[in-house]
Amino acid sequence: MKISHHKLVVNRTAHYSTFGTLSKDTESIWIVAHGYGQLAKNMVERFDRLDPSKHFVIAVEGLNRFYWHSNNKPAACWMTSEDRYDEIEDFVGFLDSIYARYCRHVDYDKVQINLFGFSQGCATLWRWIHAVQPHFHRMINWAGWIPEDLSYHHMSAYLKDKQIFLHYGDSDNFITSESVKNITEVIHKNNLEVSISTFEGDGIARIN
Repeated sequence: MKISHHKLVVNRTAHYSTFGTLSKDTESIWIVAHGYGQLAKNMVERFDRLDPSKHFVIAVEGLNRFYWHSNNKPAACWMTSEDRYDEIEDFVGFLDSIYARYCRHVDYDKVQINLFGFSQGCATLWRWIHAVQPHFHRMINWAGWIPEDLSYHHMSAYLKDKQIFLHYGDSDNFITSESVKNITEVIHKNNLEVSISTFEGDGIARIN
């Protein structure tokens, strides 16, 4: 018996949650990508301390859902190792659709575009800006990493006027000293300007 693997591109429904109201008074738009095993509706709650009249937060959700093993509740992730390039292409298209709907027509001199990634969401945002190069002002990577399999040399002019930050906890189980070494190597190899800072504790606890 001969078994063949095939793929078919289909339309599907993507989910995201928002906080605040997008209006003429909006000063900042946030595009937020959650970490492994989270949902957008929970992630967006972390931003409720912002002024909703000035900040509009869009928490996007990974297209892959599963039941979290510890509590059997639905959770989401951005990609796995199985057919990863198809999954990357899918979430890049999703993020670009969100950007086109909310960000593409704003006055960038008056409205700041912020990207915020947590854990797996950091790599997700990096892959998106690598593929599409959308306009933004600031990118915050919280307890996450920069993909090692990409080259960023061609993005130097694009990233020149943008602020990029990496924050991680000094007792983070996932961002270990070896991980930090690898991230630093990626930054130096690609001449990226990234401001790195640490805080006491676990980055996951700070988000959850």
